[in-house]
Amino acid sequence: MQAFSTKVVSRLIQGRFPYFAQHRNYATRKRFYRNTGIVQNESKWEVTLDHRRLKTPGGKVLAVASEQLARALAAEWDAQTEHITQPTMHLTALCNTALDNPGKLSPHDITTYLLDFLPTDTLLFHSEDEEELKKLQAKKWTPVLEWFQKRFNVTQEISRGLELPPVAANTRAVLARYFLSYDFTALNAINFGVEALKSPILMLTCIERHLEPKEAVLLSRLEEEYQLSRWGRVPWAHELGQAELTARVAAALLVVHGCSDSHSARAKAHSAN
Repeated sequence: MQAFSTKVVSRLIQGRFPYFAQHRNYATRKRFYRNTGIVQNESKWEVTLDHRRLKTPGGKVLAVASEQLARALAAEWDAQTEHITQPTMHLTALCNTALDNPGKLSPHDITTYLLDFLPTDTLLFHSEDEEELKKLQAKKWTPVLEWFQKRFNVTQEISRGLELPPVAANTRAVLARYFLSYDFTALNAINFGVEALKSPILMLTCIERHLEPKEAVLLSRLEEEYQLSRWGRVPWAHELGQAELTARVAAALLVVHGCSDSHSARAKAHSAN
């Protein structure tokens, strides 16, 4: 497996939430606008706050590829009440990061990171000790792994210990082509969703509309939920964590599908001409 350089990893980490640390005051400032809207500018869509174009922290106009994504961004800003709660605005953060690219990443950087993430995928590590957990993982995870292998025509082993399961060169090649078929904005969002789920496979099931975000989050937390069912839980705390993860994955998918739907629409229009 190709080693992922420390430099690129640090750039990826820097790029995850680059503006929350730099603009702490911005996270709690009062809402300064009354209305939100969207406008089309050539092939891009922009968000407006009181008819002023929204900009990234880097000073770029926040322009996205589809009307659907622009409306979702405008709704996110419109949902802010007395104060702007920046850390919960995942769509805006994702689009800001993609446009400003503070880590100076390329699509190949993110693709390599995602491929190197695969051997650590949550779904590939099955219990070797607890029989009940092993049965639960087989029941819940195996159908997803079977779908993944069939969809991409690959074979993937699982691990029942601490060793990383091998990933075939063909699997890496197939997934590399798949990831690189998306533009940088979508790839950045895919990375965000993968890190939330700790699973490239679960993120792929959501991108391909095989699972809903809530289902994927429950599967990613399967072992944790199993332990909580045995030892007890603080209901509100765990539900809050689950809701936050679901929001992250859903935001990532809105960006991915917004970018890919726009690409498909342009391709169809070009073919018609």
